Amino acid sequence: MTSSLRLPGRLGPLLLFGALALLMVGTERVLTQRIEFGQRPLLPLGVAADMLVVLPALFYWLVVRPYRLALSSLVGALGACLALATWLLPGQALLPLRLLPALLEVATLGLAAARARRLVRAYRAAYAHDPRFWPSAQAALASLGRAGELLLTEVSMLRYAVLGWWGTPEVPVGTTAFSSHRESGFLALVATAALLLIVEATCAHLLAQRWWPGLAPWLLLLDGYGLLFLLGHAQAVRLRPVLLGPGELRLRVGFMWELAVPRAALVAAEMLREAPAASPDTLGLSKLLFASPNLMLTFAGPVVVRGPYGIRRPARRIAVYLDQPRQFIAAAGLAT
Repeated sequence: MTSSLRLPGRLGPLLLFGALALLMVGTERVLTQRIEFGQRPLLPLGVAADMLVVLPALFYWLVVRPYRLALSSLVGALGACLALATWLLPGQALLPLRLLPALLEVATLGLAAARARRLVRAYRAAYAHDPRFWPSAQAALASLGRAGELLLTEVSMLRYAVLGWWGTPEVPVGTTAFSSHRESGFLALVATAALLLIVEATCAHLLAQRWWPGLAPWLLLLDGYGLLFLLGHAQAVRLRPVLLGPGELRLRVGFMWELAVPRAALVAAEMLREAPAASPDTLGLSKLLFASPNLMLTFAGPVVVRGPYGIRRPARRIAVYLDQPRQFIAAAGLAT
């Protein structure tokens, strides 16, 4: 009788690395506690090699490559391995490692410089195609891969939260815009949520200052981030309506969700009186508008909706909320 150990597909490499890392660190910890450890000069060098060479190599092969992480994550992993070596080894054995923090800093600066050059080249290429700052900056950040997607979401949030108050709706010439915040009371709901968040943040900060002072600044930072997110989302919903152009449909829900497809890909649109039943090919985009969907859009084939932090969601039917769904159906030339 034979049996095989199967790790979960997506988490397999990460779990394997975690198990090997725990086994290695545990073994080294037992070894460094033995009396004869300090009597043999090669043992500290072996532990240092395991922590600073073998463990980062395992991280690269089992985590960076399978999950396609940026090489900059390897620098962070090496810093964590250096901290482990510092914890494991006695002070006199750390003398050869004094230069490593400086080397890590140089490597980090080198990676940042390489990314900056790549970012500038991508921006220039995008600007040559579309001479507008923000679309070109978005394309440049997206060229950095997953790290760029993360940064793009945060930059977009800050842009709309800080500068959105003076912005005008982003509606290109020749397209028809359909809002999703005027009839639903979206802005009033966001204002209420922001006020409640401010009250909650004030109370939590005062309580933390009294009972756990070290936690107070972190709670304040977290609530401040939540408030910025609400403000940025509200401004983005106001400034980024759904667009219907001569050849393209662009669905936008704030800075969070976006879909750009040829207009011919939209084959049907029907009014909704209640939220549709959940199904694998149906995606609802109205939850972030604090409203029930009132329009179901059906496409000729599966489409991919881009979300925050690099999220991608495939769907063939998308439930949305629009202030004027009937006018949208008429403008799209579809029967209800």
